[in-house]
Amino acid sequence: MGEPERAGADGFGSGFHRGAIIAVLATAQGLGIAPMVAIGVLAPYLIDEFEISRASVGLLVALVSGVSAVLSPLAGSLADGMEDRRAVLWVLVLGTISLLWMAVSPTYAILVGALTLAGIARAGCNPATNRVITLRVAPGQRGWITGLKQSGETVAVMLAGSLLPALALLWGWRVSILSLVLTAIVALVAGWVLVQRTDGGSSTREERRAARLRPSIGWLNGYNLAMGGGAGAITAYLPLYAHEEGHLSITAAGGVIVLAGIVGGVGRLLWSHWSESTLGFPVALSGLAVTAVASGCLLVAAPQIGGAAFWAAAALWGAGGLAFGAVAMLAVMAESDPTNTGRASGLNVLFFGVGFTLTPPLFGLLVDDSHDYGLGFALITVIYAIAAVQILLGRGTFRPLARARSA
Repeated sequence: MGEPERAGADGFGSGFHRGAIIAVLATAQGLGIAPMVAIGVLAPYLIDEFEISRASVGLLVALVSGVSAVLSPLAGSLADGMEDRRAVLWVLVLGTISLLWMAVSPTYAILVGALTLAGIARAGCNPATNRVITLRVAPGQRGWITGLKQSGETVAVMLAGSLLPALALLWGWRVSILSLVLTAIVALVAGWVLVQRTDGGSSTREERRAARLRPSIGWLNGYNLAMGGGAGAITAYLPLYAHEEGHLSITAAGGVIVLAGIVGGVGRLLWSHWSESTLGFPVALSGLAVTAVASGCLLVAAPQIGGAAFWAAAALWGAGGLAFGAVAMLAVMAESDPTNTGRASGLNVLFFGVGFTLTPPLFGLLVDDSHDYGLGFALITVIYAIAAVQILLGRGTFRPLARARSA
């Protein structure tokens, strides 16, 4: 199946319309992580209201990533066979409903249901948004757009870290989540009105079966497994760690995540551009993992150094442990074909989700049993180091940079 003709220099048109499409894609991407970050920054309120343990908080985060991991390959295949605009709108609808469900949940069991739906939305966000870019934007022009799209996750982290604790102090944690619902509704309406339909955007089942995935996708899967493991634990417990061990207030602890989101957002733009223009994907991805290693080392030492170390570690983690997502997805688009971009994206999300699912409950159990965060963060640091090494081992399976830009 050939690539459809694209409107405009980069396929997104120009001016307001171009910015609106990117904003809708970024919001769809942000809805994939917003529920998990909300659980993290609102953990003290959830522990008190539902009388749950730290491990139960970790299970909520793990539920979203677990459902996403299991369903991502299916979601990717469905996206490949669906008009790209429709796929994005479905993600926005499911994400909006899941947040509203969270806000009105009266019990822990019902909250579990809301986060299950959030996992379904997360399963579709990367395949759907990646296909929009793959079908409408030529290789070599995707870096900044992908960086902006993936930065929807970091913006969600920043909004959750800054707004939710403050709103929860004023009006309760349920009202704070409703603020995210409003943002999701605006994006859904904007997507319905502004994102134009395309004549193409879907492929037949025979075309999808005939398109084989390149070996490089397997190396990307392994990388995402390790990076997801680190991200799951840090997303779930960094605010609580800063509050309990760093003696930061709940608001300040949320601010630590905000800083990670700010640095991660800038990092996604820069690393995406560098990976597509000069470094190549394996080198860029390894560099991101090494940066995450540095953040893990600093997190282990933070209680002995003082409060400033928590902020510094969060910034480093944002630059590596959050910024990697944009480069990983850009690599998936470069290493796949238009007929299997959704499937390749879904597999990467599957492996990321498996890692993201396993570490939060295990980390929480470790802390509950040992009353020590240091060992857990040391293990996360080792996982990041493994990611840095293994992606370089598979370097030879990736398309040369010049080919990736023109293929």
